[in-house]
Amino acid sequence: MRHRLSLDGEWQFAPDPGRRLDWSTIAEAALRPIQVPGPWQAQCSDLRDYTGLAWYRRTFRWDEPEPPAGTDVVHLLCFGAVDYFATVWLNGILLGEHEGGYLPFELPAGSALRLDGDNELVVRVIDPGSDADSELGFAFAEIPHGKQSWYGPVGGIWQSVFLERRSADYLKAVRITPDVPGERALIHIESSRPASRALNLDLTLTAPGGEVLRVGHRIEPGEQVAARSVSIPAPELWDTDNPRLYALETVLSEESGTPVDQRNDRFGMRSIGASPDGFLLLNGRPVYLRGALDQDYYAHGLYTSFSDAELDQQFARAKHMGLNCLRTHIKIADPRYYDAADRAGVLIWTELPNWQELTENAKRRAHDTMVGMVVRDWNHPSIVIWTIVNENWGTDLAVNALHRAWLVSMYTDLKRLDPSRLVVGNSPCFTNFHVVTDIEDFHNYYAMPDHHRQWKDWVQAFAARPAWTFAREYAGIERWREYLRDPWSASATPTAPEVQRRGNEPIVVSEFGNWGLPDIARLRDAYGGEPWWFETGIEWGEGVTYPHAVERRYRGYHLDKVFPSLSDLTTASQRMQYAALKFQIEQMRRHPSIVGYVITEFTDVHWEANGLLDICRNPKAYYDVIGQVNSADAIVPMDWERIAFWEGERCEVRLGLSHFSALDLRDCRIEWFLDLHPDLRGTFENLGPNRAHLTTVGTVAFTVPAVPDAARVRLELRLRAADGRELSRNHHELYFFPRRTAPPPIRIHAPQAPRLSARLGDLGYEMTDDDASADLVVAETLTDAWRSYAQNGGRVLWLAERPESYQTHLGSWGVAAREGRSWQGDWASSMSWLRQHQLFKGIPTGGTVDFAFADLTPDAVLVGLSPRDFASRVHAGLFVGWVHHVVALVAERPVDRGHLMACTFRLREHLGQHPVATIVMDDMIRHMARRPEGA
Repeated sequence: MRHRLSLDGEWQFAPDPGRRLDWSTIAEAALRPIQVPGPWQAQCSDLRDYTGLAWYRRTFRWDEPEPPAGTDVVHLLCFGAVDYFATVWLNGILLGEHEGGYLPFELPAGSALRLDGDNELVVRVIDPGSDADSELGFAFAEIPHGKQSWYGPVGGIWQSVFLERRSADYLKAVRITPDVPGERALIHIESSRPASRALNLDLTLTAPGGEVLRVGHRIEPGEQVAARSVSIPAPELWDTDNPRLYALETVLSEESGTPVDQRNDRFGMRSIGASPDGFLLLNGRPVYLRGALDQDYYAHGLYTSFSDAELDQQFARAKHMGLNCLRTHIKIADPRYYDAADRAGVLIWTELPNWQELTENAKRRAHDTMVGMVVRDWNHPSIVIWTIVNENWGTDLAVNALHRAWLVSMYTDLKRLDPSRLVVGNSPCFTNFHVVTDIEDFHNYYAMPDHHRQWKDWVQAFAARPAWTFAREYAGIERWREYLRDPWSASATPTAPEVQRRGNEPIVVSEFGNWGLPDIARLRDAYGGEPWWFETGIEWGEGVTYPHAVERRYRGYHLDKVFPSLSDLTTASQRMQYAALKFQIEQMRRHPSIVGYVITEFTDVHWEANGLLDICRNPKAYYDVIGQVNSADAIVPMDWERIAFWEGERCEVRLGLSHFSALDLRDCRIEWFLDLHPDLRGTFENLGPNRAHLTTVGTVAFTVPAVPDAARVRLELRLRAADGRELSRNHHELYFFPRRTAPPPIRIHAPQAPRLSARLGDLGYEMTDDDASADLVVAETLTDAWRSYAQNGGRVLWLAERPESYQTHLGSWGVAAREGRSWQGDWASSMSWLRQHQLFKGIPTGGTVDFAFADLTPDAVLVGLSPRDFASRVHAGLFVGWVHHVVALVAERPVDRGHLMACTFRLREHLGQHPVATIVMDDMIRHMARRPEGA
C-alpha cells in the first residue's frame, strides 16, 4: 500500500539571473530559505518582479516500512504544480522535466533514491516573464500564464510536493461520471500498467446518508483499464442547497486478497445542462446563476491558497452573500479549492489560463493544458462550466477566420472529451464575440449612477438575444469603425461562416461591477505595514489604479472635509459599490431571458478594488445585506424614474418577483412598509409565481408624507410563505424632501436661455432681461462678455454642462468631457462627492452622489484646479480609482472684482420636478447672490 513523505516546508532557494548555476554547484550558491509551496514573488521582497531562472534545493531522509517480500514497488516524486518549466535531479541524477504551470506531474525516483540515507533534491525552474526570457526556450506570449500579465509574475513551486511509494501496479486514475437520469455512476479505472496477472478490484460506495454498496470486478492479465456501471437507485443529489457527496473506495488486490493499492475519491450525483428554452438546468431544474468572478489570488501566497479551513470559510462567505457560483478566472486552481467548493455546494465555472499570441506553440500548449485540466478535475461536482478563451485574449476572433476555426476545433475537442459539462468558447466583451458556445454570455461595465440608463438599455438589448454577441464577417475597416461607433446596434450584418449559433443558449451577464475601496487600516494590519502591491498598478487606466500615497491624496485634496477619515471615505465607496450592484442586478432580474450573472468580483486583487471582500477576505460594508439582492427568490423594484420626491408627491414603485428556488410559493405574499413611516404599508396577497419566471406583483403607491427635514427612507419589502415564514427580503431606497419654500427676492438674468429663464421663473425667481439690474447672471455658456461682466464686479453662475459651454479663458480652469477619459469611470470606478459645509446641506446622501442624483450626474468636469482650491472653493468633486484624477463638479472663484461659480451637474431639464436638482440650484443661487462684491 502507499507510503507518503511530504516535502512541503522549508527549502533552499537561489535566483539565477546570470544563468551560471547547475545542479552540481547549487549547494555552494548563496542560498536563502523559502517555503514550499509558494511562489518566490510572494515570499521575497526583492524578487517581486523577478522572472527567469531559479533553483530549489532540499535534503530529506526516506524512512519507509519494509514492503512485503516479493512486492514490486515504485517511488514517485509528485509535484502539484510548478510554474513554468521544471527540471528535477535527485542525488545528482536527472529524473525528468515538466512543462506547464498549473498541472501536476510525477517522476519515478528509481535507483536515484537512497533508501538508507540522506537525499538531495534539486529543482530548476524557468519562469518566463517577458520576451527577454525567450532565450530560455519559452516565450511568455506563447505560454498559458493567466492574469500574471495584470498582477505580476508568479513563479516556482506553488503547490505541494511529496514522495510516495506505491505498488508498481497502482491505481493511476479513477474517473467517476454521474448519470442522474439513469440512476447510476459510470466508473472508469486505469492502472499504472497492463496487469501481469489476474487482479481484483473492490469498489465500496458510501452514500451521503451512510448506506454502503460493494461491487467487485476482476482484471484479467494484460488489462489496464476497467469500466463499471454502478447502480444508485434514488440517488442523493449534489446541489447548491445540499452538497451531498458520495465516497468511493477503490482497492486493487491480489487474487489471494492481499491489498496492492487503494484510492479514495469523492463525487456528487448531479447533472448540468441547458433546456431548449434557454434555462440553465441543475439536476434537471432551472437554476439562476448568482456568481462572482474569483481570480483565486491570496494576500500572502499569490497563487498559493491558504488552509482548508480558510478555504471553507471563504466559500461560506460566498454563500452568506447569496452566491451560488464562482467563476474561477483564467486560472486552474489548486485541487483543494475545488474540494472546498464541493463541500460548500458552490458551482464553479473554471477557465483555461490565457496566452498572448496564438502561435503553433501556443495552440499546442493550450490544448495540452485543456486536456490536463479536465482529466485532473473530472470528479468535482462543483465544476459545471469550462471556458477556453476569455475576452479574446490570445486570439483575434473579430477579424481572423483562422482563429475562429481554431476555437471551434478546441470547443469540439473539449465537448468530445467532457460531454457532461457546459463549454464557453470565448467569454466576450466589447470588440469580441462568440463563435460557438453552450452559454451566450457577455461582459459589460458602466459607472453607477452616472450611466444607469445606459446599463438599463444595454441589459434590455442583451436580453433580446441580439446579433452582436456572435462574430460577424469582417467587411473592412470602415464597417469595423461603424461597429465601434454603435456596438449595440440592432442592424444585421452577415454572420461569420465559422459561427455555430443555436439560438437558445442560456443568456448570462458574466462580468459587470464597480469599485469599493478597501479599508486601508485593515490591510496595513494584515501586511504589517503598507502592502507591497501599493506600488503596482500604475500602468493601468492612466494611473488611476495605483494605490500608493492614497492617504496623501485624501488629505491633499481636503477630502477629510467631506469624509472625516480615510476609513469613512472607503466605507462610503463600498456603499456606493453596493448601490450600483443592487441596481444592476435588479435590472437583470427584470428580464426572464437572462438566467444568471457574474459580479466582478469575489475579492479584491491587489490594486483592483472591485471585490465583495478585500484581498484578505475581510467583508465590505454591505456583507450582511447583499445576500438579499443575490436571492434565488428576488423581490425586484422595477420601472422607477427617480427616487427623490417632494412631500405630497405620488410615489409609485412597480414590483416583480423572480422565483428560482425550490420552495413552494403558492399563496405567498409580499408585504411593504416605510421604515421611517411604518403606518404607510400594504400587502400583495395570494401570489402564485411560476418557477423560473418573473411575476409582476403590483405597484406600491402612496403619497409622500410631510417631513420636517429631508430624509433617506427605505421601502422595506418582505416575501412571506402562506404560513407567514419570511422567505426573502429586499428594500428600495427613497429620499423625501419637505415642500420647497418661496425663494428670497433675487433678480436673475439668464442670457439667451429662454427655457432656463422660464424654469427659474417657475421656481419663483424674479427674471430680468437687464444684466445691469440683476443680482446674478445664470449663464449656460461662459463667454468673454460674461467673464468681463464678472471682472467688473458681477456675479455669474455658469452651468457648465458641456465642454462647448466654455467660450473664454480663465487661466488654468477648463471644462473637459468625461467620455473617453478615466473620469468616465466605467471600469476603475469614479466616485462623486459633495462638500456640505456651506452648500447642499439639505441633501441627506452622506456626502455621496448616489442614485438621488440619477439623471443629474455630469457629463463634464472642471479641470485645472489645484489641491489648494479644494480647501474651500470646491463644493462637489469626483475622483477615480485610488483617489486619482481629482476634479471639481461645483467650484467658485473670484474674478477680479466679481465672482464666478461653475457647476457641471445636469440640472437645467430637471428644475422644479426633481428635488435634488432644485435644491442644488437654489443653494448655488442663494450662495452667489449674497456674496459681497469683490469676494
